[in-house]
Amino acid sequence: MAGLRIEDAELHTLLVQRLEILDEGEFERARKMATRLRIPLERAVIERGRVPVNFILTHVAEMWGVGFVDLRVSDVKPEALALLTEEYARQHMLLPFDVDGDRLHVAMWNPRDRQAIDEIERTTRHRVVPYLAPEAAILRGHLLYRGNLREMLERAIADESLTLVQQQSAVAQRSTAELLTRILEYAAVARASDIHIEPYELEAIVRYRIDGALHEVLNLPPPMLTPLVAHIKIVSRLRIDERRAPQDGRFEADLGGYKMDMRVSSLPTMWGEKIVMRVLSRESLVIDLEDLGLVARDYEIVLRNLLRPFGMVLITGPTGSGKTTSLYSMLVRLGIERQSVVNISTIEDPIEYTLPRVNQMAVNPGAGVEFATGLRALLRQDPDIIMVGEIRDRETAEIAVRAALVGRLLISTLHTNDATGVVPRLLDMGIEPFLVASTLALALAQRLVRRICVRCRESVTPDPALVRSLHARPDFDRTLEVLRSEGILGSGTDPLGGLQMFRGRGCPQCNGSGFRGRVAVFELFEVDDAVRALIMDRRDASMIRAAAVDQGMKTMFQDGLAKALLGETPLEEVFRVAL
Repeated sequence: MAGLRIEDAELHTLLVQRLEILDEGEFERARKMATRLRIPLERAVIERGRVPVNFILTHVAEMWGVGFVDLRVSDVKPEALALLTEEYARQHMLLPFDVDGDRLHVAMWNPRDRQAIDEIERTTRHRVVPYLAPEAAILRGHLLYRGNLREMLERAIADESLTLVQQQSAVAQRSTAELLTRILEYAAVARASDIHIEPYELEAIVRYRIDGALHEVLNLPPPMLTPLVAHIKIVSRLRIDERRAPQDGRFEADLGGYKMDMRVSSLPTMWGEKIVMRVLSRESLVIDLEDLGLVARDYEIVLRNLLRPFGMVLITGPTGSGKTTSLYSMLVRLGIERQSVVNISTIEDPIEYTLPRVNQMAVNPGAGVEFATGLRALLRQDPDIIMVGEIRDRETAEIAVRAALVGRLLISTLHTNDATGVVPRLLDMGIEPFLVASTLALALAQRLVRRICVRCRESVTPDPALVRSLHARPDFDRTLEVLRSEGILGSGTDPLGGLQMFRGRGCPQCNGSGFRGRVAVFELFEVDDAVRALIMDRRDASMIRAAAVDQGMKTMFQDGLAKALLGETPLEEVFRVAL
């Protein structure tokens, strides 16, 4: 966070006196760490796992009397970008993103740089409205100076085709590297989570997963696939002579100062090797638990169970449902709430994000380190809190349960269809009912739905077929009770009469899709004494679920419907992911 230059006295006033989230001793320890490591004090506070970065920046901006913007690439208007050169924007770590009459809105890493503001006002003849913005968001926005990345990708393909014809290996290597850079730049600008390079008989296509959906962006001639895959495997430290077996690797991409960690998977197919690259953006490292989309009541339930001295908290959901994000946000919050006096250890496959003050270990089958063996080793490291990336087999489950039984808090993930499905899943793994009843504290099921773009959101009458499906649900009356209790529906005799839903019309900000980002829908199953008795009696899953609902559990569908009524996601998305 170099360059922000928040004075020590300002941070002390903000964190110790105004917000009271640090005491004098904690602040002094952060200050000594900053001096020892020669880093800014605000970074030391963040690195110690005490406060999420956007939390600090929001309050710093308020203290300085400027706005805060967590800048998205789609917020940047070309006419604003054209008013300043890329060289000047990079030199001063800023980005013009909007023009409103004679006012130019500028995202800045140091909005108190009066000299830069005066220079911009002289050269652009606009009055500058400065905003404090995260450094990573500004760096990603700088990629927009490269123009239309889609056109640059297509030009890179044309150049690559010409190079292949010329058969000049050195030039070909440079051209392939340039093509990969363009592919990664497009992913950064589009905020893609995955990049798929897929070979077929007559073509190879490049698709990007954006907000959970795959979008085809490029068609590559088949001869381009082999050198591109070879280059990706080289930078990922994979064997380029092995084309018959799957391989996994990773590399770091530096796109003009904006850095991404890429997790690479290669898979042999009929027409060549398919590559999938998972984009692990470093700007998403610290995610606060409050930002996951939990309503206030559910947030309190999660936090209450995280603060238990022992027990198990399990997250369930399919691949791509945001389980890892939830795990990391829980670890961050645990570090904050427990005042950094606990030993937090993890075993993951792989380590996707590094966290401050957390001991992280990766699964390494080649060295004999699996989840079960790694968990055994962690138990000898005097842990207070353990995070296991996934409970996959009986051995891991047994060790995890016994760890939770002897005074540790254990959080992990499990593959089940809903939250209450955790109980029969653990029993099927061979865990004794008394162990499940004694250790399981909370199961949280989640799915991701696409979020409606707020710039083009509009009210619409819902599809009559969807409304009839709502009425036909066996839990319809219970759903109405839940929504009334949360103040989302009124108390009329026909609460769904004249019901209005929302959709995204499509605009430049969301590339015409009507969606921008994703939000999670949840189902929280908190184990109480009544449920423990059912577990001990080995009651079936339906009876346990019915008991949980009677005790007030809100189902995933009910949480999704509430978010649809509040305009966060369309009703169709809720029916797509929730039972």
